[in-house]
Amino acid sequence: MLYGRDSFALEEVSLQIHKGEFVFLTGRNGSGKSTLLKLMSAQLMPTAGRVWVNGRFTDELTEETLPFFRRKLGILQADIDLLEDRTVLENVEFAMMAIQYKKKDIRMRAEKALSITGVLSQRDKFPKELSGGEKMRVMLARCLVNNPNILILDEPTVYLDADEAWDLMCLLRDINQKGVTVVISCHDRQLITIMKQRVITLVAGTVTADNEHMIYDMKKSDIFMEREVLRQRELRKKEKNT
Repeated sequence: MLYGRDSFALEEVSLQIHKGEFVFLTGRNGSGKSTLLKLMSAQLMPTAGRVWVNGRFTDELTEETLPFFRRKLGILQADIDLLEDRTVLENVEFAMMAIQYKKKDIRMRAEKALSITGVLSQRDKFPKELSGGEKMRVMLARCLVNNPNILILDEPTVYLDADEAWDLMCLLRDINQKGVTVVISCHDRQLITIMKQRVITLVAGTVTADNEHMIYDMKKSDIFMEREVLRQRELRKKEKNT
């Protein structure tokens, strides 16, 4: 995946995530985690290679089929916040407005999603009245309201304290145990170690480790590994130009 002519966001990434897995993507800022998640959710298209999700190649999606593809995904990005002028319930209902549900069904499904994430009692509050952990649970409810089979979460714990982050991870583990695939970018090494799930480590756009039930190994993504990846990339570029 290139940004510009020769600026790599991802390079030679090849991996498979199976139905029902719980997978962490980890690495330093700029390592390619968000880019990989955006490729999975068809927010970006690959400049080389192909991405297969839910039985479809993303580069074959059209303007007509893309909305239906995304309805099967729950996408949570920390930079896409709740609407401040709508209540918690209205925020979750808003995620269903593009689908032709009856009004009573929209309300029922929104309340169910809020119940699953433990914030139904906050339904009439506005986002500014919520704690960081409560806001993230509402955002997760917004992801769940259309019954996705894959959750794609980009740094959901970045603004949470340790207790709130752990509560969110426990909730995601419960959702995963019901059969939903969870793919989550996270830089919290302690949290990753506690969860003991599959961990894919990215360094400078390259996968340097893919481990099951991982105890986090700091050496996999430290600055020395990044320099080595970049050095090898420069060598390949020079060989190609000679």
